[in-house]
Amino acid sequence: MVNELTILTSIHVLAAVFWVGGGFALNVAMALAARSPEPTARLATFRLAEFLSLKVFVPLAAIVLATGIWLTADYYEFEDLWIALGLVGLVTAITVGVFYLHPKSKQAIAGMEQGRPPPPGRNWVPIVARLNLLLVSAIVVIMVIKPT
Repeated sequence: MVNELTILTSIHVLAAVFWVGGGFALNVAMALAARSPEPTARLATFRLAEFLSLKVFVPLAAIVLATGIWLTADYYEFEDLWIALGLVGLVTAITVGVFYLHPKSKQAIAGMEQGRPPPPGRNWVPIVARLNLLLVSAIVVIMVIKPT
C-alpha cells in the first residue's frame, strides 16, 4: 500500500528533478544561443527562458517548497542541518530567479526586439544562471546525503 510519505516524497523529488533538469537544459540552450551568429536564436532562447521562469520553474519550486515543508512537519525536523540547508538554498534560488534572472531576461528581450543586442563585455545573467543551477544541484546532493 502506498502511504503519504511515499506520495509526498515522489511529488517532491519529481518536481525537483524537472526543475533542475529544465534549468540544465535551459543553460545549455542559452550557451548555444550565445555562440550563434543569428540574433533570432538568442531572442527565441531568451523568450523560452522568460516563459519557463515564471510558468514552469516557479510552480515547480513552489511544489518542492510546499512538499518539503509538509514532509518536514510530518516526518523530519526543521532543526536537521540538511533541512535547514535545503530550505535556505531553495529560498535563495527562487529569489535569484524571480528578482534577478527574470527581470534581466525581460530587459534583454525588450532590447533585442528593438534591435539592441545585449551590450558587449561581461554579461552576468548566464553566470548567475549557472550559479543558480549549481545551487539547486547542490541542494539535490544535500537532500540525498542528508548531512547532520
